[in-house]
Amino acid sequence: MINFLLICIAMLSEINAGQSLTFNITNIKNDNGYVLVALYNSEKGFPDKPSLTFKKQRVKAVKGTLSIVFSDIPPGKYAAGIVHDENDNQKLDTGFFGIPKEGFCFSNQAMGTVGPPSFESASISVSNKPVSQNLKMSYW
Repeated sequence: MINFLLICIAMLSEINAGQSLTFNITNIKNDNGYVLVALYNSEKGFPDKPSLTFKKQRVKAVKGTLSIVFSDIPPGKYAAGIVHDENDNQKLDTGFFGIPKEGFCFSNQAMGTVGPPSFESASISVSNKPVSQNLKMSYW
């Protein structure tokens, strides 16, 4: 009886476990600094309020391609803002008219016309299987 209960508990934990969300980021121009990924689970704060993120990661930059994996992501809609923080000051540096001085990209490779994209255009649906996106870092 105890073995049966342990098997049932293990099965339930597998059913309720979240999925992985992987971002394969290409076109990273150098090894300077870090790549910052802010993952949001609502439009509130997206993409410029890191304090409102659902999860975030900071990974040493690697020239070329870098994969960043978030695990245990519950079903839902998410959007990510990604920055190549070359000078390691924990933010996207901008110049005149707010033009980015460092690399950036968004989930779904979404781009806004003037400014960042909407949460909806960058949103990714996570359900019952792992999700992976290939994204290209943009530099101006």
